[in-house]
Amino acid sequence: MRKKSPLVVQEGYTPNHLLDTLMTMLGAKSDAALARILAVPPSTISKVRHKQVAINSDLLLAAHELTEMSIRELRDLMGDTKSKYWLGGMDSVVKTRTIPAMPRYHREASQIVSHA
Repeated sequence: MRKKSPLVVQEGYTPNHLLDTLMTMLGAKSDAALARILAVPPSTISKVRHKQVAINSDLLLAAHELTEMSIRELRDLMGDTKSKYWLGGMDSVVKTRTIPAMPRYHREASQIVSHA
């Protein structure tokens, strides 16, 4: 059995509101018609509507391109109120970068210029 996304169990998550809004905006009369317009499998729309899976990036991007609504607006419609996102495989810690020492001839040249 597939593990549910944390978004699906988040309180306030209502993918049906987003799907219904998209259906109205795009003129789709059914979930199957919406799936054709968004170029996603109809089973994806069904699984999202029944909260078996969360709305994925493909669906969000397709909706964004067709409606010209921002991703933030789309996420608000589905009740996702998180402001931070996880980037897969990346540390959340900012790594400091060491600045290499100035080569000797650059140090000497900068001292000559500053004394002039």
